[in-house]
Amino acid sequence: MELNKLYHDIIDHFDDLKYALLDAQTFDPKHYGFPEIYYKIMETDKLRVNAFRRAFAHYNNLKDAVVCEAGIGRLALTQHYLPYVKKAYLIENNPNIVDFIKDTLAKNGWTHKVELIIGDAMKVQLPEKVDYLIGELMSIYCANEYQVQIFKHLRKFLKPEGRMMPEKIHNLVQLGNAEFEHGHKHYPLLFTRHWPELLSNQVLLNTIDLHTASRYKIKKKVKLQNFLSGEANCIYMNSLVQMAEGINFTGTDSLMPPTVLKLTQAATLKGGEKSILQANFTYGTSLDQAEFTVFEN
Repeated sequence: MELNKLYHDIIDHFDDLKYALLDAQTFDPKHYGFPEIYYKIMETDKLRVNAFRRAFAHYNNLKDAVVCEAGIGRLALTQHYLPYVKKAYLIENNPNIVDFIKDTLAKNGWTHKVELIIGDAMKVQLPEKVDYLIGELMSIYCANEYQVQIFKHLRKFLKPEGRMMPEKIHNLVQLGNAEFEHGHKHYPLLFTRHWPELLSNQVLLNTIDLHTASRYKIKKKVKLQNFLSGEANCIYMNSLVQMAEGINFTGTDSLMPPTVLKLTQAATLKGGEKSILQANFTYGTSLDQAEFTVFEN
C-alpha cells in the first residue's frame, strides 16, 4: 500500500482506532491467550525484543547456562539465547502453537537441549535449579497478567545466585482528564492525541521487586502536586521495567503501553495544591477491577 494513502487512512480512523490496541491485547480463550494478531504485534516490536536481547548480552548471552522461560509464545525471545545455553525449560500454555514451536526447535537443531512444557506456569515443577528465569508476562502495573504470581512460583527453582529477567517494575501515576466512550473504563495509548489532559506531577506508586514480591493485593495512598486546576477523572499509568542493571524497558504499544484508567469518581483539583490518590488493585486480575480514588489533602 502506498505510504501516503496509508497515512491518510490512519488519520481518517484515529477515533475508530482508540480501542483497537485494547481489543488486540484482550485475552481470547479460543487462543488460550491473545488473538493471532497480537503475536505479530509482539514479534515486530524491536524495542521490546531488543530490551531482552541487551539483557541476554549483559549476561554473556546466557552461555552454558540452565534457563527457564515462561510464556515463550512463538519464540520471539527464545531464539536469541537458545543457541548458547546448556539447557532450557520452555513453558507455554497455548496448545495452538505447539506444532510451530516444535517445528522451529527441530529446524534449528535445538530440540536436544530443550524440555518443552505445555501447561500452567504456576503449576510447573522443574527437576533442577536454573541459572536464569525469563518471562515477559507483563501488563501495565501487572494488573492483568500473572507476572508476579508466576515468578513467585518459579523462583523456588532459581539458584541462589540466579537472575531474573525482568527484575523490577516501577509503577508511576499521574492525574488527568480524558474522554471515555460508553462501556470503557480504560484504554492503552496508541496515538498521542488520545493522551489525557495531564493535571498533576507524576509520582512513584509502588515498585515490584520480582526476586522478593509475595503480595498480590496493593492498597496504597500517594500524594501528588496539582499543577493545573480542573476536573480529574482518570489516572495516567506508566511502568518502568529493569531488565538487568542498566538495561531498561519503559513500555511500547506491544507491551506495557502507557494506559489511561478512569477514577472511581471525578475530583476537582486546584492548581498549586496537593491531592491524595488511593490505589486499590490486585496483580493478575483485571484493570477494570482496579479502584483509584482522589481524596482532598
